[in-house]
Amino acid sequence: MGPRAASLRHLMRSTPVRQALALVAVVALANLLSLGGAYLTLRADLARSIRADLDAELASFDLSATPAALSAIVRARARAADPAKTVTVFLAADGRQVGNARATLDGGDIHLSPGDQPLGAAGYLHEVRPLSGGLLIVAESLAPIAELRRTFLSLLAFSLGPTVLISLGVGVLIARRTARRVDGIEETLDRLSAGDLSARLPPDPLPADDLSRIGAGVNRLAARQEAATEALRQVTADIAHDLRTPLQRISVLIQDLRARLPDEGDPAELADRASAEVDRAVSVFRAMLEIAQIEGGQASARFQPFDLGLTVRQVVELYQPSVEDAGHRLSLSCPETGPTVRGEPSLIAQALANLVENALRHTSEGSRIDIAVTADPPGLIVADDGPGVPEGERDKVLRRLYRLERSRTTPGHGLGLSLVAAIASLHGARLTLEDNAPGLRVRLAFPQAGGRVTGNSTPAQ
Repeated sequence: MGPRAASLRHLMRSTPVRQALALVAVVALANLLSLGGAYLTLRADLARSIRADLDAELASFDLSATPAALSAIVRARARAADPAKTVTVFLAADGRQVGNARATLDGGDIHLSPGDQPLGAAGYLHEVRPLSGGLLIVAESLAPIAELRRTFLSLLAFSLGPTVLISLGVGVLIARRTARRVDGIEETLDRLSAGDLSARLPPDPLPADDLSRIGAGVNRLAARQEAATEALRQVTADIAHDLRTPLQRISVLIQDLRARLPDEGDPAELADRASAEVDRAVSVFRAMLEIAQIEGGQASARFQPFDLGLTVRQVVELYQPSVEDAGHRLSLSCPETGPTVRGEPSLIAQALANLVENALRHTSEGSRIDIAVTADPPGLIVADDGPGVPEGERDKVLRRLYRLERSRTTPGHGLGLSLVAAIASLHGARLTLEDNAPGLRVRLAFPQAGGRVTGNSTPAQ
């Protein structure tokens, strides 16, 4: 199906177009009923008029005329009449007949056939009366009724046709404009759902209507959501920034204290534990600041086309020794070149590093970590054969600082995958979680060249 056909199909499925078609159908039905009622009324009047003419014609014949005299009268009238309009035939008792047509009796039916002149093609309405020992047949052509039917069909074509076409054309034009406005609202909602809180509907130049009010409501909701999100992001960044320096000072003080303590004993062990907790807190705030900076979008100014496969191979080469030392197996499936995506290579490398570290942290020794780069569509997949993530938790695990209950005893702070989600959102990529049966499969789907991947992200572990 071509783009034009797809666009037409989408237009025909829209509510405005269906409403326009329904309105046109109502107008057409009203015109059809009014014209049909008028036609049936006039046709009945015309049939009654023809029947009255037949009765008058029969009444004009002399009831006491002999067969010979009646034959002479019929012959005279038939000679003066056009059989295409009026037929007069007398069937005598001896089988002879006179008139301007031929009549045949078939049971109780009368069949007329042409004599010296052709008959009318519209048919006849006839009356039969026994007279002078025979049958007198008088018939009037139904041509006036046929002409009336042609007239009304022409009237229907010249009145209903343009009315339907004009109504349909105007309705479709209005519906197309409405459909474009509805598409604009849907597109804006899709962008907002995908995380682009700056999406807005353009102001409507026409007077306010239902769609204008809906659009204004969407803009107000988006503005409030953007302001609230930005305020939360700014507060998070401010807290992380303001607390990082005191924590670093505490870390220096603890290290200084540890240097003055003996190597063995409870005070030294306590100092070591305090230093580790401070380092963990510093890493949390550093990660929160990094997420805030990525979500701020400053890195998008450095976007450029780059080879995704090359970046992934570099990260895998960097992690290969440490993964093997940890007793895990790391594999890579990647094309020789490409695919080419647009973004910041260092951020994509960081996202992959976080996914690998997440898999190392949550899988047992001897587990596999499989990395794959896909070309069509361009994407990155990191899969492991560990415990995976329960389906009911997949809408939560990308929240900042959220950790699965079983993961609370493992190292980490619950921000690694939040950072991956932020990087994916910045690049317009879709992040999804899938069951690797067993284990977890994390998929990053990047936009096609010049496009954008739309749809909601499914949180990952």
